[in-house]
Amino acid sequence: MLNSQLAKTTHPVDDRGFTFVEVLIVIAIFSIGVLAVATLQATAISANASARMSGEATALAANQVEALMAIDYGHADLNPANNPREVVQGAYTVNWIVTESDINGDGSNDSKTIFVTVHCANPKAKDVKIKYIISEV
Repeated sequence: MLNSQLAKTTHPVDDRGFTFVEVLIVIAIFSIGVLAVATLQATAISANASARMSGEATALAANQVEALMAIDYGHADLNPANNPREVVQGAYTVNWIVTESDINGDGSNDSKTIFVTVHCANPKAKDVKIKYIISEV
């Protein structure tokens, strides 16, 4: 009888809650996930900056080609003797080289080829290069 009374008065062991090892495993898994998201965010920021720099460099190169297209064929900026030409615009350096060529093969130079290169001061940025041909009209 004493044993049956003891059995009734003792409380069963409470198994609710987490052990320390389970909590450590959850924290480790959560930390790995957070680090993965942080790495992804850093990569996305770097890619966006690179795309912005490429876009700006491309716009500068296109603007320079359009400006050279608008000037007279004999202008000093299109004279091959003045090569290379350079303009600095903020973090970007716009260079262009002009060469004369004979398109129709008659022995006289009747066109000019313009090579425009935009270089960014940021070493992670890629150079943008555009080639354009202007014919003498």
